[in-house]
Amino acid sequence: MAAAPESAGTGKGLIGWIDERFPLTKLWKEQVAEYYAPKNFNFWYFFGALSLVVLANQLVTGIFLTMSYKPSSAEAFASVEYIMRDVEWGWLIRYMHSTGASAFFIVVYLHMFRALLYGSHRKPRELVWIFGCLIYVLLMAEAFMGYVLPWGNMSYWGAQVIVSLFSSLPIIGGTLVEWIRGDYNIADPTLNRSSRCTWRHCRWRWCSWWWRTSWRCTRWGPTTPTASTSRNIRTTRVIPSTASLSIPTTR
Repeated sequence: MAAAPESAGTGKGLIGWIDERFPLTKLWKEQVAEYYAPKNFNFWYFFGALSLVVLANQLVTGIFLTMSYKPSSAEAFASVEYIMRDVEWGWLIRYMHSTGASAFFIVVYLHMFRALLYGSHRKPRELVWIFGCLIYVLLMAEAFMGYVLPWGNMSYWGAQVIVSLFSSLPIIGGTLVEWIRGDYNIADPTLNRSSRCTWRHCRWRWCSWWWRTSWRCTRWGPTTPTASTSRNIRTTRVIPSTASLSIPTTR
């Protein structure tokens, strides 16, 4: 007669109970605690992590802003004024969000420059580079839609100019412009679509950014200042060496 199975998590605690159902400890060791990286990392590698920090800022501040924002052409501008004047610390949250959007592009551009500088777009990482470029296109689309949300004079005419650019496409240009606007002119449907797509794009981009980075580092390893793979040079654990990333070392 077969022995009764040991009860889940006996003698292992909560982490053991989770590990039996989800490889939490394994993921932690592979991606963080025991992930080995080149010792000649430098400050250029900060910008990938900084993009995650800025994205988290955009998510958190965006959630608080949506609590008081009204995506209506009749109330959008007034709701922004309400956030700035009447909501406690609303002015700070809005400025953190708007400044974070600009910082996002600065960090992403530097991250892309680092990738080109160290050959991260070359074989065997071509797909990683393509995925990153697609995420960058989504970032530009999201920034445009976020720019529309205050529904001020700049927002209206900015939307009018950017959306009209699609009319230059042959055959489908006019239809595509009307589909983006949701109307024959920049109006309430345009604002509603921008408001909803902004949040949906942000969630999708969060997941895609994490998956792309995790897959790259686990499968191929990060590139080094010599444009070689991290497996060809001396390595060290990521966490203990974080404080000395700006100090390059040689073999």
